[in-house]
Amino acid sequence: MIEGALVLEGGALRGVYTSGVLDVFIKNNIEFECVVGVSAGALNAMNYVTKQYGRSARINLEYHNDPNYIGSKALVKNKGIIGFDYLFGEISKNKIPFDFEKFKNTKQRFVAVATECENAVPTFFEKTNCNDLFKAVQASSSMPLASKMVEINGKHYLDGAVTVSVPVEWAIEQGYKKIVVVLTRDKNYRKPLVSNKMKHLYKLAYHKYPQLLTKLYTMPERYNELQKKIANLEKSRKNRCYQATKRSNSF
Repeated sequence: MIEGALVLEGGALRGVYTSGVLDVFIKNNIEFECVVGVSAGALNAMNYVTKQYGRSARINLEYHNDPNYIGSKALVKNKGIIGFDYLFGEISKNKIPFDFEKFKNTKQRFVAVATECENAVPTFFEKTNCNDLFKAVQASSSMPLASKMVEINGKHYLDGAVTVSVPVEWAIEQGYKKIVVVLTRDKNYRKPLVSNKMKHLYKLAYHKYPQLLTKLYTMPERYNELQKKIANLEKSRKNRCYQATKRSNSF
């Protein structure tokens, strides 16, 4: 096992790219001591630590048109565009079974990043601080406006990317010297600023969470700055930080 951290960006269906990278790792028995994922990155990480080759890609390729998974029926039942009940229920138990026992007993450190809405800070969920990692992964993957907040221990959570899009700095702070970052956009991609229309929608939805609004408004600037830092780390190899990045075309 590699004494290092594997850092996985989110990106909804762009996560199919990440699933391909992880399948190569599984096929070649490449294991990292720690796997930390945001949003779709956390969902992919679940299948990586259970060594279920091809599972992540199969779910998204076979069920992306199923309204129970993504769409109208999911919206009715889950109050959000993603049917997490269907994903963790019917799909994971019957259609494309998930190895729940192996996930429970994995020796790898599994971390899912979500945004705590009241204070607009990232929360790094793992076995040591969370009894329901499936709920934590759901929180990590709950996109603003497209999903309802997820309640865990009396607090409300949304997509981890609101506060930490790529948790490479967390991995460094944890003391990992070898870090592999898997992005789902071209490494030269930079996000445009949040439009006034989008700010208005955010304000309508989250006016009770002023600190969260600030984070939502500034997501592009913080994302772009982080990409510069990652590029500099890769260039200097100060922390042996490498990137596997997606080509500019999107899924």
